[in-house]
Amino acid sequence: MNCILHIAIPCPLRQSFNYLATESEYPWTSGLRVKVSFGSREVIGIVLQASTTSDFDTTKLKPILERIDNYPLLDSELFNLITWVSYYYHHPIGDCFQTALPKKLRLGESTDLINEIFWKKEKTNTTESLGKKQQLLLEELTRSPEGLSQRDLKDLVGECKSSLQSLEKKLLVSQFSQPKQTLITTELTIGCLLNTEQKIAVDTVWKKREQFSPYLLQGITGSGKTEVYIQLCEKMLAEKKQVLILIPEIGLTPQFVQRFKQQLTAKIVVLNSSISATNRKQAWLLAKNSLADIIIGTRSAIFTPLTSAGLIILDEEHDASYKQQDGLRYHARNVALIRAQKLDIPIVLGSATPSLETLHHVNQQKYQRLSLTQRAGGAKLPKVNVIDCSDGNTQNGISHKLINAIRQHIENDNQVLLFINRRGFAPVLMCHDCNWQATCQSCDARMVVHQHRNILFCHHCGLIQRLPKDCPQCQAKELKNYGAGTEKVELTLQKIFPQTPVLRIDRDTTQRVNAFADMVAEIKQGGAKILVGTQMLAKGHDFHDVTLVGVLDADQGLYSADYRATESLAQLITQVTGRAGRGKKSGEVLIQTEQPRHDFWQSIIKQGYQFTADELLEQRVEMAMPPAGALCIIRAEERDQSLAMQFLTDVLMLCNQTAQQDVIIMGPVPAIMERKAGRYRAQLLFTTQNRRALHQLLDQHITAISALKLARKVRWSIDIDPIDLL
Repeated sequence: MNCILHIAIPCPLRQSFNYLATESEYPWTSGLRVKVSFGSREVIGIVLQASTTSDFDTTKLKPILERIDNYPLLDSELFNLITWVSYYYHHPIGDCFQTALPKKLRLGESTDLINEIFWKKEKTNTTESLGKKQQLLLEELTRSPEGLSQRDLKDLVGECKSSLQSLEKKLLVSQFSQPKQTLITTELTIGCLLNTEQKIAVDTVWKKREQFSPYLLQGITGSGKTEVYIQLCEKMLAEKKQVLILIPEIGLTPQFVQRFKQQLTAKIVVLNSSISATNRKQAWLLAKNSLADIIIGTRSAIFTPLTSAGLIILDEEHDASYKQQDGLRYHARNVALIRAQKLDIPIVLGSATPSLETLHHVNQQKYQRLSLTQRAGGAKLPKVNVIDCSDGNTQNGISHKLINAIRQHIENDNQVLLFINRRGFAPVLMCHDCNWQATCQSCDARMVVHQHRNILFCHHCGLIQRLPKDCPQCQAKELKNYGAGTEKVELTLQKIFPQTPVLRIDRDTTQRVNAFADMVAEIKQGGAKILVGTQMLAKGHDFHDVTLVGVLDADQGLYSADYRATESLAQLITQVTGRAGRGKKSGEVLIQTEQPRHDFWQSIIKQGYQFTADELLEQRVEMAMPPAGALCIIRAEERDQSLAMQFLTDVLMLCNQTAQQDVIIMGPVPAIMERKAGRYRAQLLFTTQNRRALHQLLDQHITAISALKLARKVRWSIDIDPIDLL
């Protein structure tokens, strides 16, 4: 009897495809990779199911081209998680598997681990005289009886291959092969002693280690959340359990990993987009084969296989980076919670500024709050004050009051951090003779001046043009730029403080491999006295000599069309202010605003983040907006302005065929920035207080939506729990 395989193919179609299995000595099960012919291409698919019965003519089915795995690449736990993600986010199952797998594995490479040569000292002694390098090698191997890799030995004593071979001939050392680890533990240092609150947090999580229990570890900036993570990892390692740790940004990885390497004897692997495809595959397979104890990665690391999972940790759980904004639009925090629930293990969500979603669950007693109210090591919270800039009397966006404060802190041999959430030189370039402005020809947006590179740059679609000297419209000789970005602030500070090193940190200055890590090292060594940066500097960094933080152009979030803007601004301001006074020196924060009497500033400065968040949460509940309600957006885009709107109108008509009261559908309407990268964008918004009703409505019509005539012409996507409505 024919065996039929139901296979997930990486394509935008929301269905599986049937193929005939070939003869195999191994059983056909879910989670295997196969190569199949799909249209004119050969692709790698994942077996969803194998069956021997069929309601259709199997003679029309193609046989698979190749069976790649003898045993499932994905165990049942990870397979079921990805299936749930496809169902919850209403996304094609084949594309979900593509997102979950490292590139090399989704291209069909073997699951064999890369091995490397290790050396260990034999018990044999010798009376022969040894060279200096041979002696050094024996000393290092004596200190590590379990052996050291040839890579390690080279780092310790220099090129040593011939010396090792000589020692091997004398039977003093022997070599063996074992899987290559992507990270090697450095010399251990003793961690800090936990304070009472940290101990309570560790003990509380540990008591419920055998069951699903979600915790919010809410600690003020600098309160030692990482120490709590490390202590929990140490306890899990003692029980031979794996820990998965998610962090929001690649830039945070080096210092985060360093802390764990210094304090734990553990096999640590890193999974993020900055490591090579080969190392990413190796790290994934090490975790799958129980050869990694701690997995540290950005959002896609949530799909790492765990054979003996003990704990999941999400650091900076509020961060918007955990939400994927294209393709499979999943939120790593939500997937992590579901995964912890299915694995029946605890999950710790850490943040100084928790998301309103998490606070809502705490209020409903679905999560337990663990509070850290003191800064580690006795450091004091900085003083926060507002600078009134409503008179516009600033020097390229920097007030005289802030300049004087910078001078004072530098004279005291401290460091200063200035935060402005806009890269480039200036956001507006215009001609006063004819009112021409530099706008993007592909987007409804202005081009940003990047003076260092002598270009105009669109931050939305990436279009680059040479910076004009004359007005392209009326040929006037003088063009003016307005507003300030990181480049202009850096240049202004270099002129005001010519003897003081200024370091700019944004996406433009950190493109080189390891550039960001090198800059962080330079800051910690005191090489740069004034730091100018975007959000990259706002999160998680520990700069003990930074005693002044200045926030420029802080009003951007006060009048945004995005309903989450105030929440994001409150989080950002709290996180940025948390960079000051983290060591033994006291710190201060100065926030420039043109609205010093705005309720927001009174609330966040005088009452703190928790008070502001509670007020915002109350407003959201009254309006039935997330987290009290649920949202979904169906987006469409097309070069022809009318087609995106027409497609969404057709979707609306389909959904309105269902008589239901629970889901309100609004639109379709053009997006706030209607044209982006040459395509016109529109959206249809679904809002409800009954999440199940929303999913049922989508399930009922998704096949008909996919079959619409325009569904193959326009680009469209479903975004469940969107965080960006713009």
